[in-house]
Amino acid sequence: LELTHHPSEAVRYARDKALMRKQLSAAGVSSPWFHVASLHDDPVGVASRTGFPCVLKPLSLSASRGVIRADAPEEFVRAWHRIRGILEESDAARRSQDVATEILIEAYLPGREVALEGIVSAGELRTLAVLDKPDLMDGPFFEETILVTPSRFPEQVQEDIVSLVSRCAAHLGLSDGPIHAELRVDADRISLLEIAPRSIGGRCSRILRFEPGGSLEELILRHSLGMPHDDFLREPGAAGVMMLPIPAAGVLREVVGLEAALEVPGIEGLEITIPLGHTVVPLPEGNRYLGFLFARAETPDHVENALRAAHARIEVRIEEA
Repeated sequence: LELTHHPSEAVRYARDKALMRKQLSAAGVSSPWFHVASLHDDPVGVASRTGFPCVLKPLSLSASRGVIRADAPEEFVRAWHRIRGILEESDAARRSQDVATEILIEAYLPGREVALEGIVSAGELRTLAVLDKPDLMDGPFFEETILVTPSRFPEQVQEDIVSLVSRCAAHLGLSDGPIHAELRVDADRISLLEIAPRSIGGRCSRILRFEPGGSLEELILRHSLGMPHDDFLREPGAAGVMMLPIPAAGVLREVVGLEAALEVPGIEGLEITIPLGHTVVPLPEGNRYLGFLFARAETPDHVENALRAAHARIEVRIEEA
């Protein structure tokens, strides 16, 4: 179609967690220790060669599915078998046996998580938003909940985040297209978790609006078509989204308190994306959120408080399967 896009080789590096780590490490980017194992290996033997705490990540899954922290060899072996079960049940396992049996094992990185949304044009990163994840994500599973922008990190830290993402995108060859990066900030250390050649997932892009009137998707399309987009600026104020967690496995029977949640000042939208009567499964096995809660206010603190207050008014009734 002759649209502007990232080179396919760069996309391949970014879509594979292990390849990404290898490319960035070879380029001299500070990275956690890591190694790749096959689920056909003996987990006890792999654990004996692994440092702790560590994180196990199946290469064929996304959205934190199957990502598990282990602090000791026995936890490592339990996580290993749990991931094997997830992969055996996943569509990815049926489509690609080779990729689905590989697992990335890397050092656990402490700190607060942050995300960056941007578009790379001719090798230059344009940052559209830096988003805080105020909930601690220290494991054993890594379910995302709240995203808030603008970030509350100091300006210098945000500049360092942008600089690191820009350098990593360049090392991977991501030169023309959207990127979504996930990082951890621990005191003065900033570490890249991953960088994806795509925009933010789910309904989350709804919180990003641009003046004089445009969505994140519109900016991405304008870039791919060679149309100008630099004059579109993010709307003033703060915005956020909560990805509503699934509290237990079973059959979703009822979600009450939705009207009460929408009455919280600052809340501008609420979507339940799983129909009643459907089976729900929490992380690490699950691959869906219950829904999305949206807020907009003057400050990030007001947005976060609104999301938490609204979520407290929602009651999810799940019947054991």
